[in-house]
Amino acid sequence: MITSLKTAVISVCMLSIAVAVCTLVTPNTALAKQVRFLISLLFIISLAVPLTDLEFPVSMSEVQQEQSQETAQAVTQKYTENALRLLLEQEQVSCSELHVTVHINEDQSISIREVTAVCDDFQKACRVLEQALGEEAEIRVTQILG
Repeated sequence: MITSLKTAVISVCMLSIAVAVCTLVTPNTALAKQVRFLISLLFIISLAVPLTDLEFPVSMSEVQQEQSQETAQAVTQKYTENALRLLLEQEQVSCSELHVTVHINEDQSISIREVTAVCDDFQKACRVLEQALGEEAEIRVTQILG
C-alpha cells in the first residue's frame, strides 16, 4: 500500500509539472483546454491504477517494441522500393508506381511478400524484379498504356 501511495504521489507531481509546462507552451485557449482535459484524464488514471492495483493488459515495453517494429517495417519498405526503382531505371524501365510489402518475423528476419508496379515495359520489369527478389515474392506488374 505504501508503494502504491508513493507511486500516486509521484504521478501527481509529474502531472502537475506537465500541466504547468503545457499551459505555458500552448498559444491559444482552445488548445490549452484540450491539453488540460487530457492531462486531467491522465491524472485520474494515475491515481486510480496504484490505489486499485489495476494492471494494464499490455506493458509499455510491448507497445514500444511493436511501434519500433512498425517503424522498421516502414523504413525497410521505403528503402526496398527505392532500390528496386533504381534497378528498374538502370534497365531503362520507367515506373509510375512501385509498392513493396515487407514482413518482419519475430526472429527479425525480413521477407518481401509482394511487389506491385506500373511500368512501361512489362516483360523487362518482370524479369528485373524476379532476378532481384527470387520466386518467393509475389510480383504484379501492370503495363502503362499510352
